[in-house]
Amino acid sequence: MAGGFNLGGLISDVANAPASSVSIAEFISYEKHRSDIQNSNQNMVERKRYAEYIFSFTCIWCICIFFILMWKGLGKLNLSDEIIITLIGSTTLNVLVFFTLVTKYLFNSEKST
Repeated sequence: MAGGFNLGGLISDVANAPASSVSIAEFISYEKHRSDIQNSNQNMVERKRYAEYIFSFTCIWCICIFFILMWKGLGKLNLSDEIIITLIGSTTLNVLVFFTLVTKYLFNSEKST
C-alpha cells in the first residue's frame, strides 16, 4: 500500500516477530524510523523526476520563444510589436513564477529529509 497505513502488514509483522525483550515503544520507534526512511527515498525519487520535468518544460518554452522571435524577424508571423512584447513578457513571467514556486516547494530545506 503506497503512502498509507498497512494494518494487515503490521499485524503480520508482529505475529511473525521473534520473541525478544524489545518494548512496544522501541518497536513503534523502529517502525516510525523505517517509515521515515521509505518516505525520504520516495521524496528523492519524486524530486528528481519533477526537476527533470521542470527543466524540460523550461527548455521547450525557450525554444518556443526563439521560434516566435525568428518567425517575427523573418516576416512569417504578422503580429504587432505590442502583441509580441505582451505575449513574450507575460507568458515568460508566468513560466518563471511557476518554475520558482515549484522549485521552492520541491526543494524546501525546512521540509527536506
